[in-house]
Order: sequence, then C-alpha cells, then structure tokens
Amino acid sequence: MDPPDATDDAATAAAAASAAAGATAGAKRSRTTEPSSADFYVIGRDIQNRSNHRVSSDLSEDQRFREYFGCSAEIALIVWNLLIQYELLPDEAQIAHHLWALFFMKIYAKEKVTCGAVGGQGGAIDPKTLRKYIWPMIKAIAGLEPYKILFENRFMNDKHNDCLMTVDCTDVRIPERGKKFFSFKFKKSAFRYEVACAILGNAICWVSGPHPAGRMGDLEIFRTGLLHHLDEEERVEADDGYEGEAPLYVCCPGSVTMQDERKKIAGRARSRQETINKRLKQWEILRATFRHDLLHHRDVFVAIVCITQVAIENGEPLFDCNEYEY
Repeated sequence: MDPPDATDDAATAAAAASAAAGATAGAKRSRTTEPSSADFYVIGRDIQNRSNHRVSSDLSEDQRFREYFGCSAEIALIVWNLLIQYELLPDEAQIAHHLWALFFMKIYAKEKVTCGAVGGQGGAIDPKTLRKYIWPMIKAIAGLEPYKILFENRFMNDKHNDCLMTVDCTDVRIPERGKKFFSFKFKKSAFRYEVACAILGNAICWVSGPHPAGRMGDLEIFRTGLLHHLDEEERVEADDGYEGEAPLYVCCPGSVTMQDERKKIAGRARSRQETINKRLKQWEILRATFRHDLLHHRDVFVAIVCITQVAIENGEPLFDCNEYEY
C-alpha cells in the first residue's frame, strides 16, 4: 500500500489513532477494523514529529520510515499481525508501542532522546513508560522464533546436497566484562552469536547465543551446538574459521578437498550469509555497545533476526544460489 498523504481525510487519522490507542480492553486482539500499513505511516510520522508533513514521493516516505523503524511499514504491520496470530502481544500493547520498540532498536539513542522522540506531538514520555512497553514488545517479537526460525527450512528446494546451510558468527559489543568476553574484531568485550541460513531457500534456520566472544571461537560454538543437530553425512558451508571440522562436517575454501571449480559458487553461498549479517547490523542496537541489562540481549538479537526473516519472506529475499551443488 502506498503511504498516505498528510491531507487524507479525518477517517484515516481516526483509524490510526484508534489502532494506536486501543479503543476497548480487547483491542489488541480483536479490532472492529484491522490496522493497515497506512495506520503505521500515520503513527510513524507522529513519532518523527512531522504529522502534517509528507515527503515528496512514496519511495522517499518508505525510506524515511525505514530510517526510523528499521523496516518498511508493511513489514512492521506483518510482525504486528503475527504477534496477534500467535497470541504473543503483551497486555495493553498498542501499535505506537510496537513502533517505539522498533525505533529503540533501530536508532538506539540515549533514553532521554528516545523519550522525547516517541512522544511525538504529545511531548516527551516518562522513561518508566518507555521501559514498561518496549521490553515486553521486544520479548514478544523474539517469541516469533519458533514460528519463523525453523531448522527444517534448510531443506527448502532440496537437491539432496550434503551442504544445506551456510553458517557464520557475528560479534555484538557489550560493556567491558574481562578477558572471557574479549572480541579480537572489536578489541573490546562482546557477545558472539551463530547464525545459519538455507543455501537454496530464503530462510534463516538457526540462531545460537549469546556466547562469550573471548572464550568461544566460531569452531567451538559449532562443535558444541549446531554440529550435533546435523543429519548423518550432512555438512555446512562456512569460512576457514571452521576448517578444523573439514571435510567431515564443513565445506570451506581452505579445505584440501575444495575443488577449484566449486570455489566461486561456494563463495556466492557464503556471500548470502554475509548479507544476512549486514541486514542485522543495520540496527544500531547491534552496532553500538549495548547499554542495558544483558539479560535483554538475546531477546533483542532474536527479535531482529525474526524481523529480518519476515522481511525476507515478504518482498525482500536474499539473492539466489540455485546453482549450488555439493
């Protein structure tokens, strides 16, 4: 749906306000009118403090929404509907709170700045109000993991290859926690997460973590987790950090069994994995040093993985790797 013009009639704004406010006690699960992406644009523009201003083109409006909320209005709506479908929506949750949580993870500004922004034309909200709503919303989105991050999706478009997934780890900075958490990439403390995706399908299939970056390398994380979930004779495609399990469980470029003619398509498969990592790191909360309770960290990471998977399934797929055979 195209973004609504700021001059749309009062009915659109009223519908958005009703969706945001929740007209009845059961509004979060049962609405007289289901919200649309237009509602998300209207509420989003208020958070951007430009309720009466629309940029010149639909494309620019979509880009502006993504810059503030990390995904398109259509994807934000789909995530909202999934939370309703799987009965994950927190009590008292409103569309505005959903957008607060997305804004918080995308921008990851200091608390006072966030409180001032999400209040929109109504003015800054209380920090306690912000915390009351964003953390349950983030946890709810992370709760989509068993519905969206499915290990069996590695068989998508299966051609009976040995390698069904690519796997890689990514580090996310946290406050200093000593040698056990030291990341050689950042030269600072970090959590490490392992992510795997289907080679022939558009699916993130596996998330593991957080792991202490200094104590557990990529190979050790693989050995203690994903390796034990592989079928007999199944392998994964990975970089040379996993060479210690090649060729029995891993195909990697440094392996003595890697044939020259395979290197190009294998590299393309690993590039798809890097694309996922880049999409995750588009969210500032995964780029900056995490400033909140570390017990929330996995919920944040998994929530963003789930949003990314929803986007992949709904108009933002990864580039294909259909030629892959091994």
